[in-house]
Amino acid sequence: MSSLIDTAVLGFGLVYYAFLCLVFVLRAYMRQEELLLKYVFSLLLLPCIILFGLNILSNQPYRAITLAPLLVFLVYDLWYRAITEKKPLHHPEKWPRELVIYVLLLYGGSIGLNWYGYLVSKQYGHILVAGFFAMMASYTLYQTKHNKRKKRETINILYD
Repeated sequence: MSSLIDTAVLGFGLVYYAFLCLVFVLRAYMRQEELLLKYVFSLLLLPCIILFGLNILSNQPYRAITLAPLLVFLVYDLWYRAITEKKPLHHPEKWPRELVIYVLLLYGGSIGLNWYGYLVSKQYGHILVAGFFAMMASYTLYQTKHNKRKKRETINILYD
């Protein structure tokens, strides 16, 4: 039973990282579809709760503990992006406390998920870390595109 749960967590982790990659790539190209993904991304909360509960029920509480930061992040994401319905500020001059908490929980949840993979096996850990780095690469694409856009806008303002 626990190997089935572990495989499900691996699959869930890959879907989680794939969604984050998609969000950052859409954000990089300023696509409005990214805003619609907040509801789809929030649906990841359901399998995370189920996998968390199954790990506790299968007498694997230490594995459930590694999923707890991800569970907290997904609950916070649901509140921050879907429930409050605030327009997200991706590059504010001064970061609001909610955005700082969001980013810290994103990293904490990802680290917990990767830790789960290493508790199960070295191979699962490596696969999840690769997913994390793919997510970071898409985030880097997003940041690079944003910085180029901002530089171009600044140059256009100077010459107008």
